[in-house]
Amino acid sequence: MFKSFTFWKLWVFKKLLSPGRRLTIYTRKNPDSDSLASSLALKRIAEHYNMEADIFYTGSIQNKTLINILGEDVVKVPVISQSQNLTAFVDLLPTELTGEKIAPAIVIGHTLGNTAGIRCTYRDIRTTETTSSIMIEYLKKLDVAIDKKLATILLYAIRDRTKTLTTNFTLADIEAYWFIHKYVDMELLLSLEHPSVRFETFADLSRAIDNKIIKGAYLFTSVGYVKDPGTIPKVCKYMLDIEGVSTALVFAVDVTKIHIYAESENMELNMKNILRKAFEDWGEVTGEPSHASISIPLGVFGIVAEDEKAKNLLLESITDSVSSRYFYALEAE
Repeated sequence: MFKSFTFWKLWVFKKLLSPGRRLTIYTRKNPDSDSLASSLALKRIAEHYNMEADIFYTGSIQNKTLINILGEDVVKVPVISQSQNLTAFVDLLPTELTGEKIAPAIVIGHTLGNTAGIRCTYRDIRTTETTSSIMIEYLKKLDVAIDKKLATILLYAIRDRTKTLTTNFTLADIEAYWFIHKYVDMELLLSLEHPSVRFETFADLSRAIDNKIIKGAYLFTSVGYVKDPGTIPKVCKYMLDIEGVSTALVFAVDVTKIHIYAESENMELNMKNILRKAFEDWGEVTGEPSHASISIPLGVFGIVAEDEKAKNLLLESITDSVSSRYFYALEAE
């Protein structure tokens, strides 16, 4: 079990974790459970070596239950910026950032993408399905105490990303799952896997069902104008429960942006690449091969927010443009 964390890597990693230093941990934009769980694991490792550590993220966290459980362990910031502290990127590659170039000391994550040109003191980038499985190895090898909250979030992350070890999992994920499961708080795990659903989600789901377009196994839909675009990933998951649908894109519009989220159960499709083909000239695409998202500024079209007729016309125009680009990118893929 756990053969990737070699003696040499262990020595280099521990040398960076000096007592009295402060660690700044950045994770990806709109972090999912895997990003947050693996970041929390690194924070606990730093604390084990008497370092103070902070976790920062940009964007939004969709799982409100997860936000409540993490509490003050994570902090939202508007942008990722260079820190005077020792800096670590977890489930985030420096090459994914646009704008200011940040030079982290530590980069830990999983990817199938291009990692050339990444400069840092310590890097551990693997082709596992989850970063959480990598961090579980670190916890074991470094003999770090594992509390119930950390264990539960790590196990939930692996279950969430691999659909409870039924798709897209590796041997490393299975070994990590087996090691961590004995520390888990089952009540906490149930609350994460079955969070309460707000009324707004059902309202958005109703509109998504009414507006859906299905072509073969591919679904496209809109929930229209919303106050909270955070519901659309959950709506998208419901769309994937429709018989015959394996790939879905859902979009919504608020007062300033168009929010697009897509997810697929088809392992042959890379949703991040598909959204890039379709919308990269409109903004930055974030996510993973199985799910991805993009937020596109409305710009001058935001001024129609007070005119109901103009809003409807704008929504029709956005729907036509987004759907045509989406289905074209799917065909090209």
